[in-house]
This record gives sequence, C-alpha cells and structure tokens, in this order.
Amino acid sequence: MTRTFRVLAFFPADHAEVVNGKLYMHGGFWGRLNFPLFPQMLPPMALVAVLEVPFSAYHAEHTLALGVTDADGNALPLHVDATFRVGADAQMQYGDPTVMPLAVPVTNLVIPGPGDYSFTLTVNGELLERYAIRAHQVPVPMQLNPQPPASATGNDPPT
Repeated sequence: MTRTFRVLAFFPADHAEVVNGKLYMHGGFWGRLNFPLFPQMLPPMALVAVLEVPFSAYHAEHTLALGVTDADGNALPLHVDATFRVGADAQMQYGDPTVMPLAVPVTNLVIPGPGDYSFTLTVNGELLERYAIRAHQVPVPMQLNPQPPASATGNDPPT
C-alpha cells in the first residue's frame, strides 16, 4: 500500500478557517494581483489546502511546508513549517483515507515586483502542489478636478 498524500485542493483565499473538520472560506482561487507600485504588501489572506491522507500514513509524524517562490524558483520570505499526525476516526472503515482541511493565515507577505509567483505545498519533503499567481503593475487612475458649474459658485454671468 502506498503512502502517497493526495492534494484535493490548494489555493489562496481572502479569508479561510477550518471548524469541526469543515472548511469555510471567502474570496478564494484568485490568481491576479493589480498594484500601482511595488514592492507591495498583500492584505491579510489565507492559504488553503485539503489533503487526502492515506491509511498507511496514519499514526506517523509528517512534515508540511508552505512557501512562495518567484518565477526563477527563488523563495520569498514566507515559509510555514508544521508537523502533523493523523489517526482513524471511529466511524471509518479499515483502509479508509482521511480528508484533512487546512487554512493557514498569512500576513505581511510582500510581493517585490510585477511577475509570476507560486505558492508551494510540500509534505514530507516532496513538493505536491503549486498555485500560480501573477502580479501586474497598473497605472494609477488620473483624477480630474472638474470645475463646478458657474451657477453653483454664485458667480452667474449677468443676464
């Protein structure tokens, strides 16, 4: 029997949490960032992962790592390391895998410039999944200060 973990989902979200084994999220699966200037700090967000843990991997310690890399594979300063252990639920049958949802809050992540980036998910040293995002530099909209109509200023032309 194989000890391969399967990634059922991996994505960023504006907010996510796991409560009683259920994943609740808002604003998920985004992949385009538009900013007028760089470097740019992202607003608080979450990385969401749903793993299928095989029965053969129960009751053993496993490592999980989340990170972000640029297009050249260079790591940005976000790295989450964790260990976990999974056991069988009482209602499961022998051999059933476990579905394990995760929601990891991320704050103060700085995107250094426009380009391609990837969130990464590694379990037991094996890269299991990447989620690509792209940062774009967009022009700042120009604000025109329209002149109020002459009647609004009280300086109506003589009639």
